[in-house]
Amino acid sequence: MLLVLRMVEERFHRDVEDRPIREGRTPREHLRDGEIEYKTCPYSGSRYLHGNPMNVSALRQTGAHWDEILDALGVLRTAYVSARGGPADDVMDVWRTSQLGSALPWFYILRGEPCPAFAAALSKATLGVGIWAQWTLVRGLVEQRVSPPLTAAAILASAEASGTLIGRSEVCSGSDKMLLPFFEALVAPPGTARAAFDVERALALGAHYQALKLLLWIHHLARRFVAADIAAHRADYASEAHAILDAPVAPPDFFLIEPPEMAALPPARRLHWFAGLAILLVAFSPARDDTTYRELARRIAVAMSEGAPPADTFRMLDDILGSILGAVEAGFRRALGAGGEVDAIDVAARDRIAGASLRSLIASLG
Repeated sequence: MLLVLRMVEERFHRDVEDRPIREGRTPREHLRDGEIEYKTCPYSGSRYLHGNPMNVSALRQTGAHWDEILDALGVLRTAYVSARGGPADDVMDVWRTSQLGSALPWFYILRGEPCPAFAAALSKATLGVGIWAQWTLVRGLVEQRVSPPLTAAAILASAEASGTLIGRSEVCSGSDKMLLPFFEALVAPPGTARAAFDVERALALGAHYQALKLLLWIHHLARRFVAADIAAHRADYASEAHAILDAPVAPPDFFLIEPPEMAALPPARRLHWFAGLAILLVAFSPARDDTTYRELARRIAVAMSEGAPPADTFRMLDDILGSILGAVEAGFRRALGAGGEVDAIDVAARDRIAGASLRSLIASLG
């Protein structure tokens, strides 16, 4: 099975302490009764007022491995800054570092090794940071402003004000005393923390992982333009197109950003819109085998600028998706030392990742 499909679809994994790596996001059929302990949030502020419970079993594991978690985050931050080169102090640098933490369990899982508890706990903590950073990025793009210099205190205040400490069913379990040093590790200058894993390979895997998520997001936004064009110009298929537009954003830890009246945006403006998103792709894999990702994002921008009928635009985007998944799959294999050629990514695999609803709608247009 493709590694990229495994990463997207497998939701049953557990760490060496037998805790579900996805915690409350684990499908019910993979959870045992009572293994996730929820309690009323005791912290002041938005989390307490909102009323969602906190996962104290996840907090218990995080506390038990706190030093290892901070060490691992510091190692990943240092490795990223070194590989990135130049300044690495804006919200996208925080987002990319968070994604390195989120990818770390997969460094073990995809090699068939048990996932250490510190790596599992780190990935749970960085999930929330990634959501905050993506929210901050989208807000900055909408408001056309540059975020101020980031500090641990500023991130905490922003997370509180934005509501990103509150999830769909539970709230962040960390106290301010835990969150501040964690945020500090995300923005601090490079340090000399101990590494309990192969940093170079973990950095490489994380580089391809974060590129995959960004590219899937940009591709999802482009597919929405295709659906909007169908809704605007094919009244007989408007309800099906609107059903696609009403679907959640993908990946699920990202936010929607698009101009009003998408169908009315001329091709040249579409090119500008998506070219602006393409610059978010930055290469930092140690082997520099991730330099093609920005060009793939630019190909999306060019496809959106052609002014082609929706079916033709979809086919261009679908071809690009195959190239994206093939490049990421090859990158994952190299990062893990697996090697091997990557076959063309077939339609079934593409639809398992991006969804088949738009392909079905395009097929029905005739």
